[in-house]
Amino acid sequence: MNYHLMIDEKFIDDFIADAERAAPGNNTYLVSLYTPEPRYTRSPLITYVKSVERYWFDHIAASLSDNDRVFIHWLDRRVYRILLALPPHITTGIFCWMGDLVATPLYLFDKDILEPQSYAFFRKYKKGKFQPFAHHGKLKNALMRLRHIYRRLHAPAEWRTKKKVMHRLDLFFHWSEIDYRWVEERYPGFGAAFVYFFYGVGTQSIASGTVRTAPSGGEKPLTIWLGNSATIENNHFEALDALSGLQNENIEIICPLSYGEPVDSKYTTDVIRKGHALFGNRFRPLLEFLDRDNYYALFERVDFVVMNHIRSQAAGNIFAFLAAGKPLFMNEKSSLYRLLIEKRIPNVDTIRHLQSLSFKEMIQEMTAKPDNHEALQNLLDERQKEANLKKHLG
Repeated sequence: MNYHLMIDEKFIDDFIADAERAAPGNNTYLVSLYTPEPRYTRSPLITYVKSVERYWFDHIAASLSDNDRVFIHWLDRRVYRILLALPPHITTGIFCWMGDLVATPLYLFDKDILEPQSYAFFRKYKKGKFQPFAHHGKLKNALMRLRHIYRRLHAPAEWRTKKKVMHRLDLFFHWSEIDYRWVEERYPGFGAAFVYFFYGVGTQSIASGTVRTAPSGGEKPLTIWLGNSATIENNHFEALDALSGLQNENIEIICPLSYGEPVDSKYTTDVIRKGHALFGNRFRPLLEFLDRDNYYALFERVDFVVMNHIRSQAAGNIFAFLAAGKPLFMNEKSSLYRLLIEKRIPNVDTIRHLQSLSFKEMIQEMTAKPDNHEALQNLLDERQKEANLKKHLG
């Protein structure tokens, strides 16, 4: 049996469909749920648990067989004890999103992935700080503050445990060997084998089309998509500054902020405040969660995309935009940008290059872009992914 320890996230249902094709009936999916109802997952194969650790030791640990395998789909303290208690012959693996490995209880890598303004905000308002939210109410905020203090006191011990857990992993499922090398460098002793894999993001349903042109002075604004979530790793402040040269042009900026930090968080409100200060009502934050079909439907009106992450993030969005034929401008320090350039994916450039263009040059550069479907299919190799899932789950 393959035991998958998961969280309630957007990619999980797609993974379950892939896993059932590879090893039908040979998977158990445990999703930790911290809300009354799941927000993102719908699969009937899921077992929802409040405490995956308690459920594991009450219902599974004693009956493990030699052929069972354990796979992590978000590595945090809730699964540490489970992994460290496993017999050494039980195969373990992580289907990696990178966010869980970049985040550490001692904030060791945050300076590597944040631009200066964003890092200054992080140090002032987030690093080791507790942030209450109005929608939580006084009692919940008080309890969460106590939990925060407890975690800060135990952060060094938690970091030592996390490094031990990383040593226990046998397989690292991911689509970028650049990210794999990043993990090797920052987690000494990490020795899991790299296995090619990517989470399904529905790109097959997106039709490639010619990117529309919005001439300067036309009625339709040029539509820019900025970032993927209300998380500081988007480096929104720097991205908005990079776009500030377009203040007087006929543009609109769509900025999804419904995912990540709450709408009433200081980070989200400060991003909105800066966006409105620079662009007025042409800065349009998305504050309500959309299902994938409605989310992707918005792509049709987008002319180009700006993603200012340094660490691997927003891969699903990026692959979907590339599948739709949208020009993409990225942070040149991004590991995902380096991978796309290495694989010669068309329609990808740097934010620095975007800043060097006049509005007219921007319009011209977005016309006659090459179709990137074939190159993207080579990067997202469904056959290799399927073969690897059959090998390791079957």
